[in-house]
Amino acid sequence: MENQLVGANTLKEVFPDLPEPEQFQKIFESFAKEKDQFAVLVLRVDDFDKTLEHLGENITSNLLLNMARIIENLSKTASMTWGRISQDEFGCLCQDMDEVSGLEMAKIIQERVKLSGRETVSIGLAVYPFWPFEKMNVLDNARKALDHAAFFGPSTVTPFDAVSLNISADKLYQYGDIDGAIEEFKKALAVDPKHVNVHNSLGVCYGVQGKLDLAIEAFETAIDLDPGDVMATYNLGLAHHKQGDKEKALELFLHAHKLDGDNPEVACQIGLCYREMDEVDSAIEFLEKAAENTRKGAHIFSTLGECYIDKEMLQAATKAYEKALKLNPTNAKGLSALGYLYGTIGENLEIAIVLCQESVKIDPDNGLYRRRLGKLYLQNEDYENALEQLKKAAEFGEDCTDLIQETESHLTGPADVDAAVDVKAVVDSEQ
Repeated sequence: MENQLVGANTLKEVFPDLPEPEQFQKIFESFAKEKDQFAVLVLRVDDFDKTLEHLGENITSNLLLNMARIIENLSKTASMTWGRISQDEFGCLCQDMDEVSGLEMAKIIQERVKLSGRETVSIGLAVYPFWPFEKMNVLDNARKALDHAAFFGPSTVTPFDAVSLNISADKLYQYGDIDGAIEEFKKALAVDPKHVNVHNSLGVCYGVQGKLDLAIEAFETAIDLDPGDVMATYNLGLAHHKQGDKEKALELFLHAHKLDGDNPEVACQIGLCYREMDEVDSAIEFLEKAAENTRKGAHIFSTLGECYIDKEMLQAATKAYEKALKLNPTNAKGLSALGYLYGTIGENLEIAIVLCQESVKIDPDNGLYRRRLGKLYLQNEDYENALEQLKKAAEFGEDCTDLIQETESHLTGPADVDAAVDVKAVVDSEQ
């Protein structure tokens, strides 16, 4: 274990009894059991990996040794037990220390590190007692505070609070641990029951789990705390939309749009609601607003393209799908739609075929995509491939009877049209 850490041998030469990570954890547990009040500081060398890469192990080891000497000197005047937590972290256990004194100690450490060289350290601080946490949580809390400090840049001191827990929960959410994120958000609310963002984030987690009643409750709490919170209002609309209450959802989306008229996701969702209600003109109005305010939303341009197709605005639809595919080139729905549009307006037939071929590769069980590809083959007088795709489209539920009949008439020739096989019977037999 020792040799796996940079600077382990250098530190051991000067501090032969220096606790390494596993040992330090045990020391912390014994320390915490005995103390009624204490603080834990976790120090991290800023940009440690870059320093190691650019300056090498020897210089980095000396940097760690310098920090260790600073901590050791302070421990002689303060009641402090210290050790190594990880490759780039030291931990300090300070008995009878509250948060104010802990912050003062952290600043002293930073100043001494700064005076001794160009390197800096960031520090996370957690204390006991700190309701509702047990003693054994304090070291983990200090590390969460250190992760919180990273949001403010190098040479930062950050005490543990509800935001630290919010950041920790966000990480769990990103890793797919929704249950863990929920528990962490609940802890954050125990620390700060009026934290709007935490209520909103908790609602998002419940929404992912399909617990829409709990999600709605969380979003409504966030809005009660801050009626001007756009995301909570928007998310509440999404929750009602998932429950099937489109009118309530639209009402909330429109209110969110009043709060932030430049938010493209809000405008897009309004457009989707209007389209579902067959109010295509209103849908286009808001989708165009969304498109004006984003360069990233492929789904916005794709949905706008669908609305343009509904209104038979094929040139406008083509441009919308072209923008969508620039942002997301592997979207099967967009590839198929753009191929269909090129074929319909009679431009770029070869490219249209390629686009639809790609859509079928991505989603081979989609009957609509195969129907469009078959129709393009027919348009290009490639009757064998057209027939193959149209029959497969029929197997997936698309009504291709007329197109199959037309294709077979080309394959059998004009004289044999009356003798053509009954298409529906063939399709039924293949199914």
